[in-house]
Amino acid sequence: MDAMQRRGIGLLPGIQPTLIRPRWSRLVPIAGLAIGIAMALTSLGETAGTTNDIGHLHALLISPTDNTLWIGTHHDLYRSSDEGKSWQPVKIPADLAAMDFMSFAQDPTKPKVLYVGTHNRGVLRTTDGGATWQSFSTGLGGMDVHALAVDGYNPAQPKRLYAWVADKGLYRILGDLAEWKRVDDGPSNPDVRALQAVNIPTGMGGIFLYAATSEGIFRGPDCF
Repeated sequence: MDAMQRRGIGLLPGIQPTLIRPRWSRLVPIAGLAIGIAMALTSLGETAGTTNDIGHLHALLISPTDNTLWIGTHHDLYRSSDEGKSWQPVKIPADLAAMDFMSFAQDPTKPKVLYVGTHNRGVLRTTDGGATWQSFSTGLGGMDVHALAVDGYNPAQPKRLYAWVADKGLYRILGDLAEWKRVDDGPSNPDVRALQAVNIPTGMGGIFLYAATSEGIFRGPDCF
């Protein structure tokens, strides 16, 4: 993938990129402001007993098929099927227990397939909507996965799953393969907070990968 180009200004203090709806055709980052995070933590606290046990939020995902809301926190995953009114903890096997659930990606054609990037366990995957989990990290250069993205909307191309590994660069899986391959170093700013794959008709594959960093948004084509 060609070198990423910078787009836009840096992220504002106190704002974390949390969600980009995958059905959108252009980059529309939705930032989690402090008040929104506080409301989510309050709701989570009512479910878990206290917000002190939850820590801070790292990642949000809304499933476009059934509007299920997923949240990744410092120690746990939570899921809500009623717009955040109540939350259920998602059980992770002890041998896959992670610290910091950093990012989500959902297969656009198989909504029960969900990928989670973690701080110390690489990528976890569920194929049954969260009932069971497996490690999905073969080929990664490290286990600190800060961002994930998936593209699978063009039936003429194989699905592409991306992972940003801290200090190791950008990795990718094509189609139904199960081993990551390194793509490149990614943007010049290594502090990547979020990734999004966007289909833009160009005659060169049509996929651009956007990376949100602490110094702005970078874009690079993935046409090879």
